[in-house]
Amino acid sequence: MVTASIEGFLGAAERLGVHSFVLLRGGRTVAEGAWHPYEIDQPQTLYSLSKSFTSTAVGLAVTDGLLSVDDLVEDHLPGEDLRGMRVRHLLTMTTGHDSESGDSMAADPDDDWVRGFLRHPVVHEPGTQFVYNSGATYALSAIVQRRTGETVLDYLRPRLFEPLGFGPATWETCPRGIVTGGWGLTLRTRDLAAFGQLCLQRGRWQDRQLVPAEWIDAATAEQVPNVDPTGSQESLDWQQGYGFQFWRCRHDAYRGDGAFGQFIVVSPRLDTVVAVTSGTTDMQAVLDAVFAHLMEAPAADLPPLALPALTGTAEPRADIPGRFHTADPPAPPRRHHRPEIDQPSRIVGFAVVRAANGWLAELHDEHGVHRFACEPGRWTSSTMTTSDGVVNPIATTGAWRGPTTFELRVCHTGDPATRSYTVEFDDTGATIAPVDSVGFEFTEHPVVRARS
Repeated sequence: MVTASIEGFLGAAERLGVHSFVLLRGGRTVAEGAWHPYEIDQPQTLYSLSKSFTSTAVGLAVTDGLLSVDDLVEDHLPGEDLRGMRVRHLLTMTTGHDSESGDSMAADPDDDWVRGFLRHPVVHEPGTQFVYNSGATYALSAIVQRRTGETVLDYLRPRLFEPLGFGPATWETCPRGIVTGGWGLTLRTRDLAAFGQLCLQRGRWQDRQLVPAEWIDAATAEQVPNVDPTGSQESLDWQQGYGFQFWRCRHDAYRGDGAFGQFIVVSPRLDTVVAVTSGTTDMQAVLDAVFAHLMEAPAADLPPLALPALTGTAEPRADIPGRFHTADPPAPPRRHHRPEIDQPSRIVGFAVVRAANGWLAELHDEHGVHRFACEPGRWTSSTMTTSDGVVNPIATTGAWRGPTTFELRVCHTGDPATRSYTVEFDDTGATIAPVDSVGFEFTEHPVVRARS
């Protein structure tokens, strides 16, 4: 049952880790907001929500006569016997694989992800079994790039991104320069809402048909069932069917979907679009909140929204030394297929000194020396440059939690994760324990022991 309450959504969102949202009804903005230090106009990492944009690029290439969904994959990516796998099977995640192909792609000795994908075992007849597989989307990106001579991002810019008025957009590439397709796109929340509205309008934007209506209809319809036959899949909105890189939802809606709660939810019946970015491990709860509170909700003036910032609750012990160093810092594990900002830090040194408006935390890692402002009760926006030269937007807060315990939080405002460093001081040094709010493979990083 729908509860018309934006206020209800805000209350649920604060508990769930939602970072921003835009609500459209009838093509008009009903409500939008972002929890500081996130901003509604800050591009966000979309993870697998990227797949819906790759699907659209395929649809445009089909329209341009460059390929067909019934083409054999091996006609575009020759090299292996794929048992009759077609472009349609890539789109619907029915490739015949029984597992994600990403490890096979990354393991190729020559960094040839296409060859790694083609060598991943096809153990079922293509088209007979749904297995979620981001490598299939990468293969679609590779096909589009080979047929158009452009990356998916460059192909989409004049055909989709510019007509919709998108802001800055980036997309990760593989070592050979092919857009990853299944992940790695960054866009603003308002851009997500505009794309959802385009889908709701069956590809039409103002007086132009940007994407054929027939493609939108096919991409967002149920092409294959995806109910887990073992019954182990409990999330209802992941069992409603799958289209061409779009998921079906309850209530006759559909969505683009990315890890940690990046969503575009489209309800044609209610003429409503909801775009959401989050940092949560309970993605079903976010969708439940959207359906419970935002569908058919009235307009509302939103209160200021903010993630909790640490407040000064203690003074440090007077004799704590200021600087600590690690002679042989441990090398933490790497996250597969993730940028440097999302990798664990190899901590070399740490310091906390008093500043005019609180504290200044200094972290020395493999990327260099970073100085983070920690003003009690506030987030301070800045940037952090990683060793690959990328300048990443961040916001920081920190405080003494007790006479010998300092906590630093670094919010990656273009990404769902906030990294917290809890530093315990004693007479001989400091113990530094980094933890991420969300993350692939792990969230707890190696504990570091540093000495003065």
